[in-house]
Amino acid sequence: VTFDKNDKFKMIDMSSQQGEVVRFQTMGAEGFLEDDPVFATGNIEAWLQNLVDGMQNTMKSVIKMAHAEVQTQDLETFIFQHPAQVSLLGIQFLWTQDMQSAITDAKKDKLGVSRAVKKSDALLKEMIVITTRSTLGKNERQNLETCITVHVHQRDTSEDLQKKRVRDPSDFEWMKQCRFYWSTERETVIISICDVDFEYSYEYLGVKERLVITPLTDICYVTLSQALGMFLGGAPA
Repeated sequence: VTFDKNDKFKMIDMSSQQGEVVRFQTMGAEGFLEDDPVFATGNIEAWLQNLVDGMQNTMKSVIKMAHAEVQTQDLETFIFQHPAQVSLLGIQFLWTQDMQSAITDAKKDKLGVSRAVKKSDALLKEMIVITTRSTLGKNERQNLETCITVHVHQRDTSEDLQKKRVRDPSDFEWMKQCRFYWSTERETVIISICDVDFEYSYEYLGVKERLVITPLTDICYVTLSQALGMFLGGAPA
């Protein structure tokens, strides 16, 4: 964290090991992000908890704003104007919404899924074009590569759903996917796999790499999410 130069108890932002900096913010009354510094006063256990709360509130506020902006901003602006994990989450929001809508309306609009697949493929190609620029910084490139790694799997999943002619959002082929939603009722991010829903924890992660997602990864996601949903462990026997 960074302390204010004039107030040694005032924390104004947090930074990752990679050097990404995120200011402590909250959603203001007018729907815009406002600075919301954390103060290191009182007992250590109290202000450390305030720091955790400040981190989570900041990430929740930024993600809430990003959920709306991913629909309106151009791709490059969205990816580079948000923290890395929020950029990735925005891409996942967009893909989930596009495919969910296309599958839900598939019986009325037979070309809906096809359009969603083409949009997903176009998004991937646009991100790949951006990687060719020599002006990208180290964190920007790593952020972009992470988005591409995850979206390749999403694009492949879209094509697979199209080939299998999935026409119902309750179809297991769609339900087994890792789906990301912003719940307006609960004011939080919900991650769904099959019939199990998880709430996003809003932990600040910095700029992280992601491994390639394989069919085995998908099976592990389903297995572990079902285990957690039944309050069981996920350790191998």
